[in-house]
Amino acid sequence: MRNTTKVLVLVGVVALAAPLCLADDTGKALYDKKCAICHGKDGVAKKMAEGSANLNDPEWQKVNGADSIVKVTTEGKGKMKGLEGKLTEEEIKQIAAYVKTLK
Repeated sequence: MRNTTKVLVLVGVVALAAPLCLADDTGKALYDKKCAICHGKDGVAKKMAEGSANLNDPEWQKVNGADSIVKVTTEGKGKMKGLEGKLTEEEIKQIAAYVKTLK
């Protein structure tokens, strides 16, 4: 009986963790497709994004939470046009979650 409980708990943990792993992969894929052209695959702004912060900068990461990244990604800021209507709210959240992993 104890082994059955352990197996059920393990299956539950894996089932809960799997969407988070997929979200990371999806967020990275979306970032690479929609954002990296200006912000670089590593978060370092390219020439075309001059004036934009480096998304992998520890200070920038400290003051910009996922909610603020979602807001800017949705609405746009400066030269950057927002992605509202081009991506779903969930996709934008996945990008924001990925951006928070950049170091």
